[in-house]
Amino acid sequence: MLVDADKIKLMRLEQGWTQDQMAELCGVSTRTIQRIEKTGVASLETTNALASVFNTERTQLLMTEGVRPASIEFSRTTVACVAAGFFVLGIALGAALI
Repeated sequence: MLVDADKIKLMRLEQGWTQDQMAELCGVSTRTIQRIEKTGVASLETTNALASVFNTERTQLLMTEGVRPASIEFSRTTVACVAAGFFVLGIALGAALI
């Protein structure tokens, strides 16, 4: 799930908790809390645990705006190299069948 990392960090700081303390309260590793605050990615179970320790609804922790689908961009050179590779592979396979 995509959660609001800044909001979660702010809520943690308002409670006066370290990442270690929050991790213990949620029953997760400190590394998990660090990852959530950095990337905003959390499992459903962890998001439920966060909502529980903050005494709020899970939906209050989710990202609601500014979310864009991931995109992958390829350069023309990369596309040309991949196409050439498939072309050569096609010739080799064709020759093997003859």
